[in-house]
Amino acid sequence: MKSIHPVIRVLAGLVLTITTAPLRADQTALTMEERMTRLEGAIARIEAKLNDTVSADELAPTLKEYSDLTRALGWDGKSPLPAVKPAGKEKTLTLGGFIQANYLSGTAPDSRLTGTFNTFLLRRARLNVAGSFAENVSFKFEADFGNNSLAAKTGVSGQTTDSYISWTKFPGASVRLGQFKTPFGYEQLTSDVKLYTVERSLSNDLLTLGRQIGTMVYGDVADKRLTYSLALFNGTGTNIGSNDNLKFLKVGRVAAVVLDTKSSNQKVKVTAGVNYYTTEDKGTSFTGRRDGTGLDAQLIYGPTEFQVEWLENQKHPTTGLATTSSGWSALGVYNFNPKWQGLVRFDNYESNTSKPNMTTEEWTFGVSYLLKGDDLKLSLNYISSQQPAPLPHGDLFLTRVQIVF
Repeated sequence: MKSIHPVIRVLAGLVLTITTAPLRADQTALTMEERMTRLEGAIARIEAKLNDTVSADELAPTLKEYSDLTRALGWDGKSPLPAVKPAGKEKTLTLGGFIQANYLSGTAPDSRLTGTFNTFLLRRARLNVAGSFAENVSFKFEADFGNNSLAAKTGVSGQTTDSYISWTKFPGASVRLGQFKTPFGYEQLTSDVKLYTVERSLSNDLLTLGRQIGTMVYGDVADKRLTYSLALFNGTGTNIGSNDNLKFLKVGRVAAVVLDTKSSNQKVKVTAGVNYYTTEDKGTSFTGRRDGTGLDAQLIYGPTEFQVEWLENQKHPTTGLATTSSGWSALGVYNFNPKWQGLVRFDNYESNTSKPNMTTEEWTFGVSYLLKGDDLKLSLNYISSQQPAPLPHGDLFLTRVQIVF
């Protein structure tokens, strides 16, 4: 009976082979589903006969059926099946990614979209590898081969987005080192594939810090009702390994679950967060101290969701007057059913609070069709904006196809 065990062990490899194997002439009438069903049945019968400890003669017809099926799938039963194996000693290894393809039509509603209207845009095209070791160490590497911004570019180029190592032995105090998102801004921290709108709000894009290279201590306490992040970064930007003045960008965020219950059989959840950063820069565009503050809150009530966020940046140059930029946004989402989702958002951004006519206001209206949740989603947004004079009123349609694999 020991000679039968290898038959059981190659089952996983055969499942992969089915999707690409050529058909023999006498198998062309069978569909992929029929062949898969027959193979599963043969393996089930082999396992049943093994459990009954039948004789070799009784098992021979089933083994022949199994052999015929595997040859029909392109495997001769002798040569080893191809396999992708980790090069290291990690416990788990996953490969994934996503693609977001956009079409934009209209007039630019704000400075982010200048030069990108009436165009197709490969917004993001990312591949990532993530894994973990038994020693409570995990890692992630992700690269983007799309435009990776709304600004007009002459070509598509690859660049690293996330690349970090984490030590996660203690849920209340994990440590991360590498390049990753700074813990400043609720919407900024929301995954690109989980956004309700096609693009983030104007105030969030202009007043947050994005990805930086550094280290962070983070965790959750009080039965996961309170989370925190404390981080140090070079503060010089994404994929820049130098530190302009040997001083670090300091960032912190605390978020809490305020309420999590049910009312009239509807889920009710309220969360809130606060974040802050401070840094000293020495560069060609700005030299001095920068400080940022942010507050945010989220409400889920049954199929309805609300999000509100306020952000402020202050610049204190070594010479000249201090300036303040601020913005806030409010988003409402209604889930009509598991497939259809509607939204409306208001966004207010003031580039300099001490000067008049520096405010941009935007309304976003949208609908999304979730064919398979966020893994396969179609979105349509309409943005209407009022920009500081003499800039024109902006109206833009954005459509997106998103696939996560």
